[in-house]
Amino acid sequence: MKKNILYIAMACFALGFTACSDDPEDAVSKHVYGPDEAPYLRADASASIAYNAEFRKGHIAPKTIYLKDYAEQIQTKMKMTVDDMLAGVESGKVVFYNINTARGIWNKTAPTKGSYGWWYNSAGGVADAGSGIASIELDKAEKALIVSVPEDSPAGIAVAANVGFAIDNGKDFDDYIRFNISMAVTDPGTIIQNIVIPAGDYASYELEFAGIENAINACFGMTSSEFNALVQDPEGDIALYMVDDAGNWDTTSSYTANGIGFWLDASGKVTTWGTDGFTYYVETHDGTVGIGRAPEHPSGMEGKLHFVYANKTDDSQYIEFVINLTLE
Repeated sequence: MKKNILYIAMACFALGFTACSDDPEDAVSKHVYGPDEAPYLRADASASIAYNAEFRKGHIAPKTIYLKDYAEQIQTKMKMTVDDMLAGVESGKVVFYNINTARGIWNKTAPTKGSYGWWYNSAGGVADAGSGIASIELDKAEKALIVSVPEDSPAGIAVAANVGFAIDNGKDFDDYIRFNISMAVTDPGTIIQNIVIPAGDYASYELEFAGIENAINACFGMTSSEFNALVQDPEGDIALYMVDDAGNWDTTSSYTANGIGFWLDASGKVTTWGTDGFTYYVETHDGTVGIGRAPEHPSGMEGKLHFVYANKTDDSQYIEFVINLTLE
């Protein structure tokens, strides 16, 4: 009896080996995703492109991600040129979808902005135009992704979203390129100070650039010394603009004080020296911005001046000053 059991066990063991096969056709086939299913995201760190879109409160303009800048990565991962990829989006050979990184799947939600774009809520989920606070849209004509937030967005908004292009081979989206886009609205460079201007004709309070190094670096990506060197030249890249009560920049007035600077009336509007009502001046000095007084104004007089230093060609780079002043 024991002998029979042993023979049976050996036979089963042998059958177990013969059941194994090296033939790929005998392997368990990969799941084929249907039109209503969300394909899994195949992990591939080298297929991910990180992009940080930072918008400056009050001076918001869309950011453009040109796909041509990533042509080599697209060629490597998609085996096609940017033009071929976009033609594939048109024909359906290539899909353009959101990616849910938390669940590791593609999100096939239909566009909520234009033909190829989406709005997002604060959690980075797809939203509609009414509840969305940021958006990503494919502009096929520009061969670019357009990243934007509403112009009146407050500082503090921070949203992350992932979109990707993938070859639709009828089974999966394993060949893809993905853009991991962080969107934020910041206000890093508003300097609010209460100052006292010393007594004396033409006396000034000198606000040192070195004392606002962090704000200069955040707004212009340079040190206070580099900034100081630039603002010594009235024809250089940095301009000084006065700001009215509604927040509008006066970009048309010529400088009326020394260097990059203005003479101002009591309300902060640009005027000239000696004109009736001239009261204050804002001048760019070496290492400081000087906020000064005209002669014959009484001690205790109070005022407010609002101005910015801004990049002439990119006004999202600026530092803002709100100065509440008292004459000593």
